[in-house]
Amino acid sequence: MKGKEMMKKLIAAAAAIAMCFTAPSVQVSAAAPKGVERNTVFTTPSQMTAEIGTGSGIEWSPLYLTDVEYSFWNFSAEDALGGTSISSELVKDGYRNLEMLLDDGYTYDYNTLSAYCADYLTKKNGTADSYYSILHSCLDNPYLLNRPAAVVTATTYNGRDYAKVFDAGYYYKNNPDLQKTVGSDPAALLKDFVERGIAEGRQGNASFDVKAYAKKIDAQSMETQKESTEYAAKSASWPEPVGKYSYSWANYYGLYLGHYDYSAYDEVVPDDASESPDDSMAVAVNAAPLVGGTLAAQGIQWTYATGLSPITGAARTGAAYTETNPRSVYTNEPVSAALANQRPLAVMFPTDTVAQPSYGIGNADVLYEIMEESGISRQMGIIQNWQGLSRIGNLRSCRLYYLYAAREWDPILIHFGGVVYMKGTIDSPEMTNLSGTYEYGVGGNAPGSGYFFRTADRAAPHNAYISASRVIQASQQLGYPLNLRADYYNKRHFLFSTGVNTLAQYGAGAATANNINLAQVFGYTKSALTYNAADGLYYKTIHGVKQVDALTGKQLTFANVIVPNTIWHQNDKKGYLSFDMLGTTQDGYYFTRGKAIHIRWWKTQAYEPTRYFDDAGNEIQLNTGKTYIAIAQAGKNVAFN
Repeated sequence: MKGKEMMKKLIAAAAAIAMCFTAPSVQVSAAAPKGVERNTVFTTPSQMTAEIGTGSGIEWSPLYLTDVEYSFWNFSAEDALGGTSISSELVKDGYRNLEMLLDDGYTYDYNTLSAYCADYLTKKNGTADSYYSILHSCLDNPYLLNRPAAVVTATTYNGRDYAKVFDAGYYYKNNPDLQKTVGSDPAALLKDFVERGIAEGRQGNASFDVKAYAKKIDAQSMETQKESTEYAAKSASWPEPVGKYSYSWANYYGLYLGHYDYSAYDEVVPDDASESPDDSMAVAVNAAPLVGGTLAAQGIQWTYATGLSPITGAARTGAAYTETNPRSVYTNEPVSAALANQRPLAVMFPTDTVAQPSYGIGNADVLYEIMEESGISRQMGIIQNWQGLSRIGNLRSCRLYYLYAAREWDPILIHFGGVVYMKGTIDSPEMTNLSGTYEYGVGGNAPGSGYFFRTADRAAPHNAYISASRVIQASQQLGYPLNLRADYYNKRHFLFSTGVNTLAQYGAGAATANNINLAQVFGYTKSALTYNAADGLYYKTIHGVKQVDALTGKQLTFANVIVPNTIWHQNDKKGYLSFDMLGTTQDGYYFTRGKAIHIRWWKTQAYEPTRYFDDAGNEIQLNTGKTYIAIAQAGKNVAFN
C-alpha cells in the first residue's frame, strides 16, 4: 500500500472514530505527560534515539516535526532523509505541520528554530535540501515572527471552531490552577487551552478524551503501516514502526477537528511522483511569503509529477492557454491578442568579447545574466516578439540553472548544447528546446539541429544562429506548440505599477542609483548600467562599451534592473557551477528611475514565476518596460551610486 493510500485510510478511519467517539469524561492532570511533546520541545539526538528504539542516532533532528516522523516511520534509509527520494513525503507532512502552525499559534521559539536551521545547514555543507527548506520556511510564519495576537472568541481561535473539544465551564472547573491565573472569561480560557492546555494534554470538555482518541488512531496507524509495500520491502536493519500518528497532542486535535485536509494535495502529488535529477536541490517549501503582515495564499505548486500539470495540479490536457490581458506580461506595454498568446523564445546569448554584438538581443523583454565556469557569464533573453527576426544569436550552450529561469515563461528554449548537469531536465517530456548539438554536451538529443546555420563573418563557436522562420519549421516538425500551453504557463508574473513608480514611497530607504556597477558580480564582462533621466531608462554596457543589438545598432535599455543574491556551489574541478534558483530567504536589489531598494525574492517551483518583495513584505511594483535580471553569486555585491 502506497503512502498516499495509507494516509487516505488513516484519515477515513479518523473520521469514523470521530463520528462515534463517546469516550468517558476523564480529568487530565495539568502536569505534562511523559514522552516528547513535538510542538513545544526541541529534542536531543539521545531523546530521539530512545524514542525510535534504534542506535543509529538521528543527529539532524533535534526538532522532531511531523514531516520527519512519517518519513522515518515509512522506513526510508537514514541517509535518504531530506533527500529527493522522499521529498514528496516531506512536503505532504510539512503541509500538515504548517496548518498546525497557522491554526493555533503553538509555542515554537523563533530563535531556537533559527539556530537549529543554521546548524543543520552547516552540517550539510551549505546545501539547502528539502528538509532544511521546510524548516527554514517556518521562520516566515507570523506566529513565530512578531507573534501577532490571536483572534479568540468563546469557541473559536483564529477562525477555527473548537466547540467539539472545548467547554469553558468544564475547563474552568476541572483546572483549578487556571481559576486564579486565567479567570472565568470563556475566550481567555479557550486561548489558554489552545496555546498551552493542548500541549500539556489537558481535557477541554466532558466528551472528548484526546488520549483515548490517540490510542485508536495509533492502532490504525500501525495497521496501515504494516500493510504497506514499504514495510514488506524494508531492510532488517531499519526499525519497526511504532504505530504513532504523532508525538504531539496538537496533531490529534487537528486530525479530529478536520484541520488537516489532504484532499487537494492528495490529487496533486501521487506517492510515486519522481523528480528530475536536477531537482535534488529544489526546495519543498510549505509557507508562502510574508505579504502585508499575513501569510497570503500564493497557489504553491507542489510537484511536476508525470501526467500532472505543475500549474493546475490536474491531469495535463495539452490545451492552449488563452491570454486575455491586453498588456504584455513581460513589459506591461499594449500587445495584440496574437502576440499575447504566442510562446516566447528563451535564447542563450554569449558575452565573449569576440562574440559581440548579438543579433536579436534587443528584442528581449527580460534579459538574464548569470555566471558560468571559467569566470565568464552568459545571457538568456526572453523574447516575446520574435517572429520576423532573420538572424537570432549567435547562440551558445545552456546551463541547468537557466532552465529554472526559463521555465517560468513557458518558452521554446534556443541553445547550442549544454552540460551533463542538465540531463534529466532538458530531456524531460515537457521541455521544448531547439539545440544545435547534443542537449547536455555528452549526450541527449539535438532537437531541431538541422535548422541552425553558421555564417562566415565570425569564427566558430561564435557563428551559430537560427532565424524565426526556422524556429517555426523546427517546432512544427517536432510538434512543439507555438501558443502558450495551459499545462505549463502561469499568468502571474511581474506586478506592474499603474503609473510611474519613482520609489518615492520608500523615502530615505530608496538610495540614489544613477550608476549600477556589476564588475564584482561579473568580473569578465564588467556589465554596468547608467540611468538616463530624460527617458527614465538604464543603458547597458559590456566590456566597457555600449551593448547593442547587431540587427539595429541600438544600445540595450531597461526600465527595471533586478539583482537577486543567490546561493551557489561549484560542482566539480572543471568549475561548473550550480545556483539555487528556488528559495524564499535570499535578498537583492531593485533599481528603477535612478533609485534602489533592498528586496527579497521568492520562488518554490520550476514553473512558478519568481516574485520580489520589499523589506515590509509588499510585492514590488515594476515600471512599464524591459527588465534586466543579474543573478549574483551570494557574496559578490553590486555597487551603485
